[in-house]
Amino acid sequence: MTQDALALWIQVIAVLAAIGAVVAAVLAAVTASVVAVVLGALDRRNAQRISVRDHEFQRLFREQELLQRLLENYNRGGSTDSAEASRMGSEALTLIGAIGPQRLPELWANHVDSDAALHALLDDPEMPDYKKEAIKVQLALNANHRDLRGLDLR
Repeated sequence: MTQDALALWIQVIAVLAAIGAVVAAVLAAVTASVVAVVLGALDRRNAQRISVRDHEFQRLFREQELLQRLLENYNRGGSTDSAEASRMGSEALTLIGAIGPQRLPELWANHVDSDAALHALLDDPEMPDYKKEAIKVQLALNANHRDLRGLDLR
């Protein structure tokens, strides 16, 4: 083998080694990219799960506070003072309306009923304006409850 042939073989081996190194680097980069994409997707999914659970916890915690206030209101057992009795009744009705029919179906049916029944009360000419305003707010609260239940946070 001549010196020129040997130099040519050395150059071929060097080029093949360089190509091998480039292929290895490309494979390593592609593998790292795939791992990063997979880890990112898993992280986003986990963050979404945490967010949904946190939202549900916050909703239940708020509902618990309202239920505690309503229970305290009922445990007072009323009042002989007509102004205080009226305030307690208004507060109880407000809390029942805020908590909703899913958690308090019997109290809801007895005190709030349905949107249709509330709309019928709005048409009553004998109904005082302040009560009509409260009914409008209750209807808005009912719509808000429906919208919240319809949210898909996943």
